Amino acid sequence: MRPILLPDPPSLSTGVPDIFEQGGPQNVVRRAVVIGNGFPGSENQCIGLVRALGLAENHLLYRVTRPKGGLNEWLHWLPVGFHKNLDFILRHIYLYSRLMLGSKQSKYITSVPSENGGSVGLASILEADVKSIVNMARQTYEKEGPLVVIACGRDTISIASSIRRLASENVFVVQIQHPRSHLNRFDMVITPRHDYYPLTPEAQEQVPKFMRRWITPREPPQDHVVLTTGALHQIDYALLRKAASAWHDEFAALPKPLVVVNIGWPRSNCRYGADVAKQLTDSILDVLATCGSVRISLSYKTPAKVSRVIFKELGDNPKVYIWNGQEPNPYMGHLAWGDAFVVTADSVSLISEACSTGKPVYVVGTDHCKWKIADFQKSLRERGVVRPFTGFEDMSVSWSYPPLNDTAEAATRVRRELAARGWSLRLEFYTLLCCNIYLRNQNLSKAGETEA
Repeated sequence: MRPILLPDPPSLSTGVPDIFEQGGPQNVVRRAVVIGNGFPGSENQCIGLVRALGLAENHLLYRVTRPKGGLNEWLHWLPVGFHKNLDFILRHIYLYSRLMLGSKQSKYITSVPSENGGSVGLASILEADVKSIVNMARQTYEKEGPLVVIACGRDTISIASSIRRLASENVFVVQIQHPRSHLNRFDMVITPRHDYYPLTPEAQEQVPKFMRRWITPREPPQDHVVLTTGALHQIDYALLRKAASAWHDEFAALPKPLVVVNIGWPRSNCRYGADVAKQLTDSILDVLATCGSVRISLSYKTPAKVSRVIFKELGDNPKVYIWNGQEPNPYMGHLAWGDAFVVTADSVSLISEACSTGKPVYVVGTDHCKWKIADFQKSLRERGVVRPFTGFEDMSVSWSYPPLNDTAEAATRVRRELAARGWSLRLEFYTLLCCNIYLRNQNLSKAGETEA
């Protein structure tokens, strides 16, 4: 296993950590608000940026929820505010009609699914409300300082932009993923470079002229737009080191190399089925002689027709372990202990996280991808970050590349923009510890030189 190293100590141009520098509380950012949409992939990007900014221990998660159940499952294309209002009207019409028919109100109310879908744990997550977040930002500004607001996903756009419009002096609003229009509603937009693929000559040729005005984005990125190679995420050296320790007993004794296979699910721009599953299993069997052990994880959204092929072809192989979906999820252990990764081409997030390790990453199913996802795959191949999985590989031969570091780079841009406003970030304990150790070693070194 490649050793996991701690990050380099932060820049100490003044010799003193930022937290000890002069400046009132109104100039120091100590907290963040995350506005999620209920999708793990989106919220994971927000939390990843919060961690990279050193605010992981002091953030609140708000969630934009949609009505669920019945007709609502067909209305997710509507703007979230309009959807909620329509649901409110329909609920009351239905309630009124039931009452007129003599049904009991209590029976109706208990039969209607909750807005959050009745999911476990949502009681502890706050409903995203513009007024309450704006009031908090304004009323606590003098004592707690500015508020960084980080949102991701289409349903969060109206909430995040409204917060910025109403409390621009107290907040810094970051929208992750391209909001499609009016980017000046946000202080910063962080989006993958392939979101701008529609502007390329290659993409323009694929779109009929009469449809081009409807394809977004329609103009190049502005100065406040940060372009990343892949998706933001929480994976960093500290997290991998922690995972390596937590999963030591399960993975340390496995024969090497350990090859990890992560399987996602078909998307609109990357459709596949049993054919890619069979291609994957055939290739794994072809390279199995050069593998010490293979561990496979399927997503909860992986289609049954794909998982059936995986279990049929590899389920009885003594070298192969297929995770059954029960907790604990070994995903972090796989990232920490895996020597090489094979990932289906559909998932930008799974590939981005694997490529943050610097270890070999092979992709299967790329030929089924089109539009922006195909452009993403192309950019990774050109950088030497991924290779196609063909079945002819010697998995015992390692290769490396500069790991994708999108989250840290995005956090650096956020810090720079905050500094332009005269704001600075509170350093979290881990960073302070690094600073103190670095300064102590510097002092010891100077003392040794003096004695010599």
